[in-house]
Parts: sequence; structure tokens; C-alpha cells
Amino acid sequence: MKNPVYIEYRRSMVIGILLLLVLSGFGAVVHYIRSIDATVLQNKVRLAAVGNQLDSEFGPVLAFMEAVRRAALLKLTIPPLETDTTLPILQLKDGLADVGVIMDSAGNTNTEMLLLLRLQPYFELAQETQPHLVGMYYVSEQGFAYNGLPKWSDYVADHLLQWRRDNMSEPNYERGQVFYPEFLPQQVAVVLPLYVDDNRVGRFIFALSLESLLAPLYQQHQDAVFMLLDQSGQLINSSLQQPMKSIDEHLLQIQRLSSMPWSIGQLEQKTNVFTSGLKELLWHWLSYALLLGVFLLVMQYRYRRRTLSPSSRLFVHIERLAQGRAQGVRRVPYGWNEVFDRVSDVRKTSE
Repeated sequence: MKNPVYIEYRRSMVIGILLLLVLSGFGAVVHYIRSIDATVLQNKVRLAAVGNQLDSEFGPVLAFMEAVRRAALLKLTIPPLETDTTLPILQLKDGLADVGVIMDSAGNTNTEMLLLLRLQPYFELAQETQPHLVGMYYVSEQGFAYNGLPKWSDYVADHLLQWRRDNMSEPNYERGQVFYPEFLPQQVAVVLPLYVDDNRVGRFIFALSLESLLAPLYQQHQDAVFMLLDQSGQLINSSLQQPMKSIDEHLLQIQRLSSMPWSIGQLEQKTNVFTSGLKELLWHWLSYALLLGVFLLVMQYRYRRRTLSPSSRLFVHIERLAQGRAQGVRRVPYGWNEVFDRVSDVRKTSE
């Protein structure tokens, strides 16, 4: 006679295995999703900290720019002086370096030339006091430029003229700082107009190296790739530590900056995020499967010892009694004495 308890035991074992796979898979998927969320949240917190650090790095540069503007307005109010000093200037019309004099032949004072002479200490100390500044220029509405150096480089002069033709040809009445994502090669620029009585007399141009500005961030976060985006969300190429083949292959998180109208972004390869998540998925699935598998084996072992094996002996006991053996089985499982005795009593009563 077939043992229905054993049949039910095999069915329960199959159901247990299916439940083991389903529950372990469900738990692994939950951990996989949470691990990706935790990674994104961690990157978001780090990006916010990096943005605050970048604002603090750029803060002294903004303070220096404002100091130059205030000093220029103050020195314009100082009475002119007589001097035969000359300044090396760049004529923006023909692109030739020339020598500008403070006093012309008629004895008239060139106010801007005198202003630049008085601001010479700022030009000399700009790069020393502000390591992120790689150049400081003054472009006059009279058609000349000055950089504080004793001689103009042909390389700098050519790029400055080309940049001015591309970006400053149209009139711009902005009184605050204007950020340009492209200036000389590997440089960005911040333009600060100089107005006197609602008349713009010139513009200060501060050239910045984003490599030095972002260097502390890369030193602290060597596993991350940062980039800057301009006002329109376009990539500033000079902000990348190394060229990227395809940004579409990366995840991008953006944090607005308070010190400039730009945003800092953090790049992370999509494969890194999902590959690490798949590893977590596999490990959690194996962990859950192992834990539930051990639990299932323990329950099966207990079920065999406490239920399946005694029921099998009970069937053997019944078969032996049916065959005329009065004693049945000799060894009765623990806890089943009353059941075996009642079966024996029923057999004797039927006889």
C-alpha cells in the first residue's frame, strides 16, 4: 500500500524548493534596487559637498575681482599726475603691440592709461595671490588691451583678438560678472565691466584655469570624474581631466553652483553602477538561497524523523497485523505508542 504521507512529503519538498527560489530571488531584487538607490544617494551627497568646496575655492577669486573693480573706481577719482611712463598695449584693430603714453604731445591725460598704471600692483599680484588665475587683462572701449606684462606674446595676442571678435562684437550692457566657458586654450574667462557715470569705459577679463580649480577635488575623489556645464547645460571641455569618448555611456548627476552660473556634474559609467548592482544581486540571492535551503533541509529532516518514519513503521505494523502476526513491529517510534496500541486493539477486537 502506498504511503500518502510520503507522497505529500515529496510534494511539500517540491513546493519548498519553488518557494526557496522565489523568496531568495525576491529578496535579492529588493537588495539590488536598494543598492542602486544607495549608490545614487551617496553620489548625490558627495556631489553636493564637492559643489560647496568648489564655491569656497572660487570665493577668493570673486573677492579679488570685486577688489579690482572698487580700486579702479576709486583711482579714477584721484587727480591726474604728470609722468613720462609708457605702457605696452595691444591695438585691437590691427593686432599690433604698441607703447601707450600717459600724456600725449598736447599734455592731455589719458585717464585709462593712468588708471592702468595705478592698478599695476593688481596685475602683478593677481597670479601670486590667486593661484587659479592664469591671466588678467583690461580691454578698453578705446580699442586697446593691457595685460600688465612688459611684452605681449604673439600667441596670447592672436587668441585674444580672435576671442574678442567671437564674443565681444555685439554690445552687452551687463554690469555684473559675465562668465565665458571658452577663452584662451584650456582657459575660461570672467568679464567684469567698468562703468563710470553709466558709461562703460572698459572691461576687466580674468582668465581661469579649471584644471587647477578642480585639482583638489580630483585629489580627494580619485574614483570620480567631474565636469562643468555652462548656463545652457553645454559641456565645458577644459573642465574634463581627460577627454571622454562618449558621455552617453555615463550617468550624470548635476549640482548647481552658487558662486557662478554654472553647474558641476559627476560622471559615472552605467556599466559600473549596474555591474556592481548585479554583483550585489548575485551575492544576496546566494545568501538567501543558502539560508532558506538550510532551513528547508532542517525542516525536512525533522519531518522525516518525527512524521514520515513513524508513519512508515505504522503502515508496516498494520501490514504485519493483517498477515496474522500478533506482535506487529517490535520497535515503536517515540510518542506513537498510543497509536500503535489502538491499532493492535482494533485488530484483536475484529478477530
